Amino acid sequence: MSAPVLSVALVLCAAIVSWGTLRALRTQARRVFSVVEPYGQCRMVADERGAVSTGERVSFTVEWAVHREYLETARLFVLFGGERSAGVAVLPKRGAEGPEDVERLRVILDRNLKRL
Repeated sequence: MSAPVLSVALVLCAAIVSWGTLRALRTQARRVFSVVEPYGQCRMVADERGAVSTGERVSFTVEWAVHREYLETARLFVLFGGERSAGVAVLPKRGAEGPEDVERLRVILDRNLKRL
């Protein structure tokens, strides 16, 4: 096979794989949204015991022992499950009333979880 043909084949292959990956991610996002959408808007409050999520149709409490560690990004706190849970929880910073609330949550998380 000549170099130009091989180059075109590789570019086409990369384009098809990229398209397939994006399509799969979009499908997965739609499925996740369809699961959580019925709960409506939620408000989460964190304290020393854990996090309480109260929604339009459901409320639940998650103790810090359920999570083992967390990661902070520019917009989120991402909590990773521990021995009793394989799940992931996401706490968006946009829900905080101000930077002092984000700092307060960071202190609570540092006290109860390992930072990655």
